[in-house]
Amino acid sequence: MNYLAHLHLAQLSQTSLPGALLGEYVKGNIDTQLPANLQMGVWLHRRIDTFTDAHPLHLGQVRALPSPYRRYGGIIMDMIFDHFLALHWSRYHDQPLTDFIDHAHAQLLPDAHWPPAMVTLVSRMQQYQLLASYQTIDGINLAISRIDHRFRRPTPLPHCAPIVQAHYRDMEHAFLGFYPDLMEFVLAEVNIAPCAQHQAPS
Repeated sequence: MNYLAHLHLAQLSQTSLPGALLGEYVKGNIDTQLPANLQMGVWLHRRIDTFTDAHPLHLGQVRALPSPYRRYGGIIMDMIFDHFLALHWSRYHDQPLTDFIDHAHAQLLPDAHWPPAMVTLVSRMQQYQLLASYQTIDGINLAISRIDHRFRRPTPLPHCAPIVQAHYRDMEHAFLGFYPDLMEFVLAEVNIAPCAQHQAPS
């Protein structure tokens, strides 16, 4: 899943919103010197990604993409699932999306544990209202195309809008079946998490 889902699931599970994003940047063993709530956020981020990648509804949509897009299917589906979360937000949260975004921005205050790339991400997220832009298909297509810059060589991502349009309804149906499973999984996982002191204000 992408940023909006990780932040939503952090609030749902009463874990750390900064920790949820930090999981995007921490590789290898989790540093035990990190505050417990950040360790929990990184751990849960990884559990969410593993569950998502293996879920039949997510995996089925990745496999349905034609070549060469299938190779980048995990990226495309993570982004488009964030779009559907934003689009169907009221199914999963009582608070309006705009209010949640404001709350998330207020929680994401850089500190010494953040890598520079995360500081840059959050600054851009707030400046350009990236999470709000996920509500529209144009906004999510633009976000997908920008991921191309992370690769050393050009990818087909800037050209995937017609593919997304062709598979849009199937992707939406898959998301609506998948996301309640993910929410249930997250709530179960926090009860067996290896870090006991994981609770953080949300």
